Amino acid sequence: MSCIVYILCLRLRSALLLSRSPRLLHRRHHWRILVLWALVASFPPSGAGGQEVPVAYATPATGTLDVDGRLEDDAWEEARGIGPFVQVDPVAGAPSKAPTDVRLLWDGTGLYVGAEMTEPDARTATRAEGLRRDFTYETSDVFGVLLDGFGDGRFAMAFMTTPDGVQRDLLVFDGRDADESWNGIWQVRTARIEGGWAVEMFIPWETLRYSGSEGWRVNFIREARAIQETSGWSPWHRGVEPWDMAFAGHLEGIAPPPPGINAKIQPYMVGRTASTGSALFSDPTSTGDAGIDVKWAATPNTVVDLTYNMDFAQAEVDRQVVNLDRFPVFFLERRTFFLESAGLFHTGLDLISPFYSRRIGLDSGGMPVPVTAGARVTHRSTRSSAGALLVRQEGVGPVDGSVFGVGRYVRNIGAMGRLGGMITTRHDQGLPAGASALNTVAAVDWFFRPTTNLFTRGMVSRSFTEGSGGDGWAAHAIVGNYAPWGYIGWLQEYVGPRWEPRTGFRFTNDVIVTSPAVTLDLRPRWLPEWVRSYGPGVTFFFFNEASSGDFFSGFVNVRPLTFLLENGGQVAVSRRSEWQRFEGPFRPIPGLVVPPGRYSFARWTVAASYDPSANVTGSASFTIGPFYDGSLDKSGLSAKIILSPHVVGFASWERNRFLGVGGSDGTTHLFTPELRLAPNPRFEVSGIWQYNTAVEASSLNARLSWEFRPLSFLYVVYNENASHDGALEPFPARRQLIVKGTWLWQP
Repeated sequence: MSCIVYILCLRLRSALLLSRSPRLLHRRHHWRILVLWALVASFPPSGAGGQEVPVAYATPATGTLDVDGRLEDDAWEEARGIGPFVQVDPVAGAPSKAPTDVRLLWDGTGLYVGAEMTEPDARTATRAEGLRRDFTYETSDVFGVLLDGFGDGRFAMAFMTTPDGVQRDLLVFDGRDADESWNGIWQVRTARIEGGWAVEMFIPWETLRYSGSEGWRVNFIREARAIQETSGWSPWHRGVEPWDMAFAGHLEGIAPPPPGINAKIQPYMVGRTASTGSALFSDPTSTGDAGIDVKWAATPNTVVDLTYNMDFAQAEVDRQVVNLDRFPVFFLERRTFFLESAGLFHTGLDLISPFYSRRIGLDSGGMPVPVTAGARVTHRSTRSSAGALLVRQEGVGPVDGSVFGVGRYVRNIGAMGRLGGMITTRHDQGLPAGASALNTVAAVDWFFRPTTNLFTRGMVSRSFTEGSGGDGWAAHAIVGNYAPWGYIGWLQEYVGPRWEPRTGFRFTNDVIVTSPAVTLDLRPRWLPEWVRSYGPGVTFFFFNEASSGDFFSGFVNVRPLTFLLENGGQVAVSRRSEWQRFEGPFRPIPGLVVPPGRYSFARWTVAASYDPSANVTGSASFTIGPFYDGSLDKSGLSAKIILSPHVVGFASWERNRFLGVGGSDGTTHLFTPELRLAPNPRFEVSGIWQYNTAVEASSLNARLSWEFRPLSFLYVVYNENASHDGALEPFPARRQLIVKGTWLWQP
């Protein structure tokens, strides 16, 4: 621990030097960087602790099982109990205060999981945030089972539920890369029992991926939000994720059938009515369309996805943001076809990436562009992973018709390492000059975990473009150590002046990024009973021009007071020192112009949040201090109200008050109310409205989703966008009503 304190003091001293002159970091203090790099790389990691690997036994089922959430069938009486759960947090290794009894059964159709959860206090009700599938993990009571049918400890299929029987499933690779959009066919029911709740799951063998009956790994997780306790059957430590299968136990006693052909065919039909203008659906235009998606598990390791006439009408819309940073915002992908298997095509970081799926089927403003067809093949085994993607995008207006191609190969090295390569291509056709352009990006990346805590990952990439420009290099590398006491790491990034990934993402060109970080999780005895941990930390980001080496941007975020409360809330105080240099004017929002020059300022933030799993909860933050040549007061409030599992409301408000920035004053507001109504986990009506005064624009998205049979849906979606200020390039209100139906057929 003394080594950690020394590192933290060293970096704070460097921060003081930087406050006098940021250029000193680049020219006179390289030795400090080298010393810290050596400390990070050589810091002794803590491993899994050599814990004994437990074994879970599944019992063959006799008779018929009725999946109703109550373990009353005779077969459950014959099933062997699976040992007690152990705390992961707050007291690692202690017996769980919320006992969990788990049993496993199996037959020729699938695996059955039964569990009974005892609540630690009869006065505390179980907690669940609504009935939406793929619920937010941090806000509900959770029981889950994790399965690795290949037995290499690098792959997990997670099946989780809440006391209301809501499903959440995901695929996880190497303990951290999660494919959260994956939806498998499985069944779960829950029931309230005396002193707690019970769950019964049925997972068909066709849903699971495995190589045989031997070597399976398994783990079980439990989140008891009333006492903020995380527990597991084969415990991990709080520095890693629950689905890290390096900490899992073994599963024995099952005899699944040989993996067979598993195909899913999902046609869809969609109808749209759109209008533009002040009157609701005046002079509307109506269109209809149809398409089909096919998923074929050719082998247990290989999945083929085919799609014709892609449609993403049901995808949630992007939320408005007020971006006060000089770099663009990275928006997350929300479309299911591109979310599935996204982890395989990910090379490590979002700031620079050879492949960014939002380049396909969306224009620069986030509006949809027709996609004719697409194909994807993915393969995973204990030795390697591979994938290929081919998509054709139609040309509409200023957007060119394009063909996108992605190829990926990853070779597993040792128990916790991999070396990969990627090639992306984009062939734009029908450019204004009548020619076409081909952009190709090649990348080599790596990920290694010498222990379960210490890791390094990185990438080196080269772009090639027909014509002038677009040929350049980019690279990043990160070394980090996750442990029960916290995290320490170092990020280094390079983007050349001419690196151009037209199928990827880059936040800027001609930059070198240096970012060490330390975050501690301390639990000294002097903390009061209502505080669980003290988490100070410091994060550095420095940006230098790659071509000249000159410093042009950076900040140091010091968090001296960060406390995690026993109820799950948090209180934090932080100070951000920032340095900026502009060669041209900078416009944080329309109407405010920061003149070129050098700027140095520091801002303080106070933030607090209450138990995120409570029925009534919220958060607040306030930031004050100089902002370039003026000042900025920033406030944020958010609230959540759960009237019942069927009615959940959210609201947030953000205010930015500028004084003397670019010689001007101004105030922006961003309002976001949201409502979700759900009579059961398979039917939901939701709506979100936003009003952004920075651009005087509003947006509304209302959505009905009904899963009338497993993974077959009816969607009704209404979208409306409008601008309300003539000085800000207004556009008339755009409205769209969409009705879409999908039907899943398994031959």
